[in-house]
Amino acid sequence: MGMYHSTYFAYGFQIPDTHPGALEDLDDQLRQHKEQHGGDVGYLSAGNYDQDMTFLVTHSTEVSLGKFEHVTPQTYSAEQYEAWNRELKAAAMALGVVTREPGWLVVPDLS
Repeated sequence: MGMYHSTYFAYGFQIPDTHPGALEDLDDQLRQHKEQHGGDVGYLSAGNYDQDMTFLVTHSTEVSLGKFEHVTPQTYSAEQYEAWNRELKAAAMALGVVTREPGWLVVPDLS
């Protein structure tokens, strides 16, 4: 069995995992929310081998080993951050999870 290592760079916040089928349910719930309310919120599941964490995110980029991502606060406008924050808050409320302050996340992933 081989190991795959990657890193994700995303804007959002961590949410709790609720049960083993949570990701399938989460995918369906986010799809329904997007159809009804718009926005572009998805999820990211990544972490240490079989201990993945789940994140609500609006922007996510995989950064392969040996590569990098350059982002400064000026990369996106204040209006873009406000829109992302509104979308994340609305999706979290629809999912019944606690809203946290969104920010840029760096999430190492080992599969």
